[in-house]
Amino acid sequence: MPKNVIQRSFRLYRRKKYTEAIQLLESQIFRFRDRFEFYSLLGLACLYSGDFGGAESYLKRASQLKSDDTPILLGLAALDLKRFETEGALKKWLKVINLDPRNRTAGRGLNFLRRDPASADIQELIESGRIKSFFPPIPFSVSRFAAPALAVFLTALIILGLVYFFSLSPLPFRRDVRPGIREIELSTLRLALTEDTGSSGFMLSEEEIRKTFSGVKTYLMKYRDNLALREINKILLSNASAYVKEKSRLLKTFVQVPDFTTIKDSFSFLEVQENPLLYEGCFVVWAGKAANVNITEEKITFDLLVGYQYEKELQGFVPVTLDFAVNLESGFAVEILGQVVSSDTLGRVVSSDPKGRVSVEEKAISLIGISIHRLLEK
Repeated sequence: MPKNVIQRSFRLYRRKKYTEAIQLLESQIFRFRDRFEFYSLLGLACLYSGDFGGAESYLKRASQLKSDDTPILLGLAALDLKRFETEGALKKWLKVINLDPRNRTAGRGLNFLRRDPASADIQELIESGRIKSFFPPIPFSVSRFAAPALAVFLTALIILGLVYFFSLSPLPFRRDVRPGIREIELSTLRLALTEDTGSSGFMLSEEEIRKTFSGVKTYLMKYRDNLALREINKILLSNASAYVKEKSRLLKTFVQVPDFTTIKDSFSFLEVQENPLLYEGCFVVWAGKAANVNITEEKITFDLLVGYQYEKELQGFVPVTLDFAVNLESGFAVEILGQVVSSDTLGRVVSSDPKGRVSVEEKAISLIGISIHRLLEK
């Protein structure tokens, strides 16, 4: 049975018998030509066995079948790093962090790139075998007899840790400055910080690029992530060189998702609609009325009538998507914390001239909802 072949191969892979797993899987390659699990397992087994050509071929096929699988992205990122293609590795690790913010392997990769490694550093990583620390982790397994013993050991360890913790004298709380930000610097060598890109949203001089980059770091150190995101977007939309943009993407990994109590520097709807791309990924708090509410098993979508929560001023219509359940009906006055998306879906901006004539202009604005609450009627 096909399922039995994959299960047997997975057990071999988990026991680090990569060659045996590869032989078993490759003998069935015509049988599983459209199975993601087959190409995923075969690609990862090749990766750990050192067959990087086979790993790339099979992992890319798996990625075609399922583009957002974390182990596949980690495997492809490691292959990029092996070819000294740090920008490709960076993009894949950032995507993993977006899917799984606590992923240690992707975090390890980003920390490595933050140190601005030279080719010699990557070569040493490959020759020493330490590049395996960037491979997708192999699932850990214990026997059915060892599992209870492990549970007892971990419980005892937790109890000892709690005893030690509460035996210490209380220390005043201190919010640590974010480690790692200071170390991300633009090179002092004569590297080009600008390039001729033909058309850019912002044309900046090298001095302006250095000033903007330094400003991003200052905002991040002060936990003003929204302002940092806006300045990062300015760099990414500018004539800055690929080197500067890659460094800016590294700084972007420090940005944290806020809640209603921690968000700082929210931008107004009118600010965002002036230049949506500049605010891509930024977090905003907007109030309005919900309209056209559509609830499915997977998501809730609706139009936010921005500024119309008390039916006084309608600034525009913004499509909103929620991937969590909430009690919501058309006509509810709400306040939403969301992340700006400046593509795919169009937001409609309403304006009027001095004579009171209303016009509707299409702007690329939508929101991914982070949190929402209902406003009381005045």
